[in-house]
Amino acid sequence: MTLGKLNRSLFSTTRTLVGWHLVRHSYRKMLTRVVPGLAAMSLVTPVYAQITEAIYDLPPGELGQTLTRFGNEAGILLTFDNALVVGKQTAGLHGRYSVPQALSALLAGTQLESVSRPDGSYSLRQRPATGAAAELPAVTVIGASTDRPDLPAPYAGGQIARGAGMGVLGDRDIMDIPFSVNSYTVQTIENQQAQSVADIAANDPAVLNVDPTNASYANTFTVRGLLLGNGSIGFNGLFGLAPNNQTTLTGIERVEIIKGPTAFLNGMSPSGTGGAINLVPKRAGDTPLTSFTASYLSDSQFGGHLDFGRRFGPDNRVGIRLNAMYRDGDTSVDQQSQRLGTFTLGVDYRGERFRLSADLGYQNMRTDRANSTIAPAVGQPIPDPPSARKSFMSPWNFVDTEDTYGMLRGEFDINTRLTAYASLGRSNTDWKQALDFGTQLQENGDFLSTSRMNFTGIERTVGEAGLRARLDTGPVRHDVSVSVNGYKADRTSAGTITLGSIESNIYDPVFLEKPDLTTPSRNRISKTVLSGYALSDTLSILDERAQLMLGLRKQRITADNYNIATNERTSRYDKTAYTPTVGVLFKPTETISLYGSYIEGLQQGAVVGASYANANDVLEPYLSKQYEAGVKVDWGQLSTTLAAFQIKQASAIVNPISNTLTGDGEQRSRGIELNVAGEPVRGVRVMGGYMLLDAKLTETTQGINDGKTAPGTSRHHFTLGVEWDTPFVTGLTLTSRVMHASRQYVDAANTQSIKPWTTMDLGARYIVERSGGHPITLRANLRNVFNKSFWTTYPGAGTLNMSEGRTLMLSATMNF
Repeated sequence: MTLGKLNRSLFSTTRTLVGWHLVRHSYRKMLTRVVPGLAAMSLVTPVYAQITEAIYDLPPGELGQTLTRFGNEAGILLTFDNALVVGKQTAGLHGRYSVPQALSALLAGTQLESVSRPDGSYSLRQRPATGAAAELPAVTVIGASTDRPDLPAPYAGGQIARGAGMGVLGDRDIMDIPFSVNSYTVQTIENQQAQSVADIAANDPAVLNVDPTNASYANTFTVRGLLLGNGSIGFNGLFGLAPNNQTTLTGIERVEIIKGPTAFLNGMSPSGTGGAINLVPKRAGDTPLTSFTASYLSDSQFGGHLDFGRRFGPDNRVGIRLNAMYRDGDTSVDQQSQRLGTFTLGVDYRGERFRLSADLGYQNMRTDRANSTIAPAVGQPIPDPPSARKSFMSPWNFVDTEDTYGMLRGEFDINTRLTAYASLGRSNTDWKQALDFGTQLQENGDFLSTSRMNFTGIERTVGEAGLRARLDTGPVRHDVSVSVNGYKADRTSAGTITLGSIESNIYDPVFLEKPDLTTPSRNRISKTVLSGYALSDTLSILDERAQLMLGLRKQRITADNYNIATNERTSRYDKTAYTPTVGVLFKPTETISLYGSYIEGLQQGAVVGASYANANDVLEPYLSKQYEAGVKVDWGQLSTTLAAFQIKQASAIVNPISNTLTGDGEQRSRGIELNVAGEPVRGVRVMGGYMLLDAKLTETTQGINDGKTAPGTSRHHFTLGVEWDTPFVTGLTLTSRVMHASRQYVDAANTQSIKPWTTMDLGARYIVERSGGHPITLRANLRNVFNKSFWTTYPGAGTLNMSEGRTLMLSATMNF
């Protein structure tokens, strides 16, 4: 059997195993069959000590700071009174240790000792004199959750993490990253009842959701005013594996958002240079987990989510984490319904020097009467949108996407200072849609509705391999990384099939009769190969208080387009570029970081959508350059980042006369961004920020639109969420979030604009304590409380999207 046939056979088998035969079965069968089976495995597994050894490389320094770093790296909960460590030094830690051994070495000569607690946490106390009774002092909590020692610890309040994955550089503490980064935790995902990545991205002031609903055919974002498609969502560091159109968050532990070009860090992005979003999959923790969440979304969507995790074997080295979710029913839009089934399985092995993980995922989403876009007529004012609860799309419209993906990743510690890693993944997308696309929208709401059908398939193969090393040259420490990566995507399509057109009105729509939707045959339309290799060195002195990051990536993009009818190649694009990055970071204290950076990016040109005359063309790659400077301050319980930036990038522009989308422009985005997160007052958590953006078109055809504001950009964007643990009812938390975007232009000439909008979300959750330590968490979230209807716009394309109406979400999470 050839490799290609083997791959197709494996993926066909995968879809059969994890497709609807899994997700459409009731959770009663899943709970009565799957859970007892896995639980039985844990019952026959002997109980082993959970003390494992790990490699540490901590320099000499202040005891308190070193203990904090050790707690994060070891993944333990460590508590102590700061007065105990003031003025004390430690000789550091180099080599392989268990946690008790490491603490003993770090505390040598300090007259302090560690105390192990039954729950696996540790505290510090003064070493008692012989015969004297020891008294535990008041404590301050540092360190990470014991269930995910491989990830940066959550920050105060638990909504964001103290660090994030930085591609070839590995995981870095936020204070050691010369870019603006946010890493949202599973706590945020669960408490906000996020349905997709877009729901979490809305917390970041630099991100604007182009389509603010989950009932369309794709999630798209702007980051600092630049477009970012769903294809720029990475899974465990690799693009091309996450579901292609809309990525739900079943089985996801973290959502990491990096603002600005990231080609050096992650390789070339398939669909955007404004930033990158990375999803970190869940892993089984040392604590056994069996959790079931029952959910409801207005108007009548009901669902359930099973989350199961266990570890087995000596030192709990083998872990299994299974997540399965199914929901179905009507949405808040009249006559619109959505069905979603998704399944993820993560298996990992964590040895002394070798770590291996495998992930498998499946997602099928069907939306009937799906939202689509509408384009205003040239020179016409934009009318007010209809009610967000109403749809001007045909009732027989639908989008049906099926995604299957898998990934294998391994890491090996060659020695205490050198680690090798490699990962390989493959995904398959089957995308079917029949949608109305509106054009020629008039001020009174009249428009031309054209129905089109397109069935598309995408197969991707991705991989990465590299080395990370740490070495010293005199007083200078070097963190060196070398990596190679590749991305290959084969796309097939039936072509755009026009089903008919009809004059309609957004306030009083009329529709075509349902046409024949027989599945057409598909042929290859494009093949894209992205490849590159990167080299970086982060030099640091003064115990890493002064850092210089240098990096260079050679990138190549090859794109072939084919005639659907003849299968002959019609065009080819092949380009190579070197994209450098430079970052400088200085920490005058452990709680303040001053930084500046320069980075470039090269992005695959967009595939022109079905509504344009040059549909399916692949535009030339977009080159981007970003300068950024900022200051990060850790106030103890509140983290703030203030950044100033400038980005220049080639941009796509629509020609309304010929109805074509081309890459003839350049956009310059300048702005100031403020991010805040933490728990500044006990029981009160905040998260959000503000972005002031000046985005201009600087190079347009014949200079006709030079100096105009870039379409789809908001000068003022604000988002702030607040949580309050009420003192009058134990276990009750009240939440709120306010989001605002100022006016946005729709066209490059700035003759058409959409109005500013402000929305408010409210929520509450209540923890019901039960005997046995298994509480029930009840959550209620009301999005868009005042049912605000507004337009958003796709940058450069001149199309409009409808907002999401008021939506009620309820859930109950039960642990067993």
